[in-house]
Amino acid sequence: MRNPICLLLIALSPALLLGQKRDDILSIQRDVAQLQDQVKQLQAAQDQKMSALEGLIRQAVEQSNSVSITAGTLQRTLTDRLNDQQAKVEAPVAVLGTKLDQSADEMRAVRENLADLARRLATLDNKLADISSAVRTLSTAPAPPPPAAIATPAVPAPPVGVTAESLWKKAVRDYTGAKDKQALAEFADFLKYFPEDTNAPEGQYYMGLIYDHGEQYDDAAQVFQAVVDRYPESPKAADAMYMKGVEYQKGGSDKEAIAAYRAFVKQYPKHANVPKAQARLRTLTTGSGARPARKRK
Repeated sequence: MRNPICLLLIALSPALLLGQKRDDILSIQRDVAQLQDQVKQLQAAQDQKMSALEGLIRQAVEQSNSVSITAGTLQRTLTDRLNDQQAKVEAPVAVLGTKLDQSADEMRAVRENLADLARRLATLDNKLADISSAVRTLSTAPAPPPPAAIATPAVPAPPVGVTAESLWKKAVRDYTGAKDKQALAEFADFLKYFPEDTNAPEGQYYMGLIYDHGEQYDDAAQVFQAVVDRYPESPKAADAMYMKGVEYQKGGSDKEAIAAYRAFVKQYPKHANVPKAQARLRTLTTGSGARPARKRK
């Protein structure tokens, strides 16, 4: 029985195997078809997503362009407004600056007029004192002639313990400390006792500056001229000649100021203050800010 069964199985095996293979092939074909369908579906979904993405990108680009246009318009609007505001502000500021300059000029003119009035009053007081002294002299008997004057040295000796260095340091210290009255007396003593010292020209110059601080412009001009007369070889002589013109101009003596500036420019054509002197000359000679010359008494 075994042999016939075995033979039957052997005979049926090729047919069974062929049917099995056919089923496998059909199964594979179905799987391939399903896979192709899935690929198509996936491709379609991918295409839809790409289309949607492209639409979003186009929208973003359009929005960006719109924002850029809006930003440009806003910037131009802001720039125009800022320019308008700046123009509106600059005009009042310019007017205010002009008014401040005018006020400063008026105040300076008032101070100069007050200084001139004070000097005239001082001159009048001196004249009244001279008249009073003359009246007293006429009402009293003439005094006996004074005894013969005893010859004194040209340069008096300084007090004991006073040296040129110590007196100079003290005068400079008081000058820098704004103690003009003490410094003026100390510089005067220095020139009295040590007229040939190397610091003497500068001491004379400092005295001129002190008179300028006190608005005694005529006195300051005379002191600066003394620097030129007594120490013509000193570097301070040129500075003093320029300051002489400045003091006359401050005091309203424009004619004397013009002469002083011209002499300075002619004698020291390469000095650093020559441009300033020329500018002041233009102001005085062209009438820009010039005042009528004050009568000297």
